[in-house]
Amino acid sequence: MQEVPSVPLLRIDSLRVESITPTSAPPFLQGINLRLMPNEILGVVGETGAGKSLLARAILDLLPEDLRVTEGEIFSRERPLSRLSPAERRAFRGGEVALIGTNAKELLDPVVTVGSQLVRVLRSHHRVSRREAWARAVSLLAEVGIVNAKERAHAYPHELSGGMAQRVVIAMSLISEPKVVLADDATLGLDATVSVQVLDMLVERTRKMGVSVILITHDLGIVAHYCNRVAVMRSGRIEEIRDTVDFLARPDHRYSQDLLEAAKARPIPWVRSIGKADTPLLEVSNLVKIFPGKRPGEEVRAVDGVSFLIPPSETLALVGESGSGKTTIGQCLVRLLQSDSGRVLFDGQEITTLSEARFRPLRRRIQMVFQEPYVALNPRWRVRHLVDEPLRMLDKLTSAERLKRVHGMLELVRLPARYAELYPYELTAGEQKRVGMARALISRPDFVIFDEPTTALDIRVRAQIIDLVRQLQSDMQLSALFITHDLNSVRSLAHNVAVMNRGRIVEMGSMEEVFARPKDPYTQKLLAAELGIEGIHGPQGSAAAKKKGTVD
Repeated sequence: MQEVPSVPLLRIDSLRVESITPTSAPPFLQGINLRLMPNEILGVVGETGAGKSLLARAILDLLPEDLRVTEGEIFSRERPLSRLSPAERRAFRGGEVALIGTNAKELLDPVVTVGSQLVRVLRSHHRVSRREAWARAVSLLAEVGIVNAKERAHAYPHELSGGMAQRVVIAMSLISEPKVVLADDATLGLDATVSVQVLDMLVERTRKMGVSVILITHDLGIVAHYCNRVAVMRSGRIEEIRDTVDFLARPDHRYSQDLLEAAKARPIPWVRSIGKADTPLLEVSNLVKIFPGKRPGEEVRAVDGVSFLIPPSETLALVGESGSGKTTIGQCLVRLLQSDSGRVLFDGQEITTLSEARFRPLRRRIQMVFQEPYVALNPRWRVRHLVDEPLRMLDKLTSAERLKRVHGMLELVRLPARYAELYPYELTAGEQKRVGMARALISRPDFVIFDEPTTALDIRVRAQIIDLVRQLQSDMQLSALFITHDLNSVRSLAHNVAVMNRGRIVEMGSMEEVFARPKDPYTQKLLAAELGIEGIHGPQGSAAAKKKGTVD
């Protein structure tokens, strides 16, 4: 007897989305053809602006008011969605297809407890009593990994960590038992370990419930570890749809090949300095920074006795989860925060005890590139004013001389000179990062702190920033502290690695040694959560889950 092929849970035929206002812009989505089969995890990958999130909104019939579907159709189990009544559409959203977005705390109602929000969703799709709905909500919170679920159900979103809030959003998407889950960058901005825990839990729960998933992401590591098939999007089109194993081995399209190449770690091309360990450029000894706790008299030791050194022309990567104290160390080194005790020697000079007047000349040699450039860049200033600010503070140059230096620095960070007249809001995230680098480097420093320079960037933009930092390090002979939780970037940039946990360094050594033979359990946990693409041959879940045979 011949096996009858399964009916797709979702089918998209020749979908086209355009603006309803007259415009010469190309369609936002065009020629989209897609099938999502039962119990399948489909990855949709592409850069910002590719149309990934817009596709999810089109499926849910939640397009912005100025956009509409002009061609094609979306089918849910062979039912055309365009023919659904308003009541059927409401039942479809959340009942048959659920959405998990990024930045969970913005998605949750800040004035309603998380348990009540789950109850509200469940009762809008199923006829159950409030008591039954509450019991189901608490049970599901426990199932998605919320500790003390009965208590946490009474918590408000601001009382949860980012990882907990994301688990609540996942529980909210699953509580009505949908057939399809759209996960739109559901772990963007989360630590690697938390991201893996959330993804492992999502995949395990959906497989157990027989739910299909569309994982929308710009991270090919996620696709490689979790997805059965992958669709590559670019400029509103799907360039190719392939089985994950085949795609990783032999991508058809040149754009896909470029994405895969950009996602790979690059071995450090320059030779490590030899014999310079006795004369470090930066030496940190027993650094301590204490913040007041939530209760009177309570203290939080954000940095607790940290020591390390950085030789000239070398890079130390400081890795760890959010809250481990990495950024606090960087801010102490540039004196944005005053340390409570410990010593910091820069080129043999103790800098923690210097007055501001005596430290000011050293600011030329010690600079920091901040994690969120849009927050650090004055929105009222043009790029040329942002970049030349250190020159106005430290040098006596004419405006023409400063502008010439700005143009030269923009060229160094691979931005056209015309960008000098733009404002921060006119730049992409990657361009803002480059402006932040230009501002830090224009004083020609000897030591630069890069705070999460690759966080939340597209695959190719992240690779461009990594290549840029490497080139700058080589050309300018920079020493650097590279603060990150992106282990793939560490492989490409760092000579040495220090692993932080709860304000302390728990392991330190050469990049090769720490990654090949991690000694501390916390380091092993971080490395197990790394979702690279090397050596991956299809969806299998994270390394952590494989080792444990379950999910956290």
